[in-house]
Amino acid sequence: MPYFSNRSLAVLSFPLLLLLGGCGGDKVACDSIETRNAVLQKVADDHRNPLVNYAAKESTAKPNPENSKPLYQLGERIVTTSTSADKRTLHCSGGISASVGDAKASKEIEFTVQQEPDGKISVSVVPFQF
Repeated sequence: MPYFSNRSLAVLSFPLLLLLGGCGGDKVACDSIETRNAVLQKVADDHRNPLVNYAAKESTAKPNPENSKPLYQLGERIVTTSTSADKRTLHCSGGISASVGDAKASKEIEFTVQQEPDGKISVSVVPFQF
């Protein structure tokens, strides 16, 4: 009889494991390392970024190659503001700061992250409004 109960438990557990294995596997997330890096790269690639331009204008440090390059940092808390029905597209928001020399400017950032069918993600950032 113990053989039957162990085997029943294993057979009944298998569908549950399949179900749990499919949950959240390759799903996109606003706060993943991959998403955070993509957002920072997207912002850094925008050379007309008003946030960094403001910080550079406010900096009193003498410009040199070391302190004129902006340093970007996303806040700890990134939230999902909406999700598509298939959960592959998320609208997100959080804080971002740009430091140039001795000046730092912070702003709320909104972005969309979408997971492509091949698993890769794409990020689009809403332009900063001042």
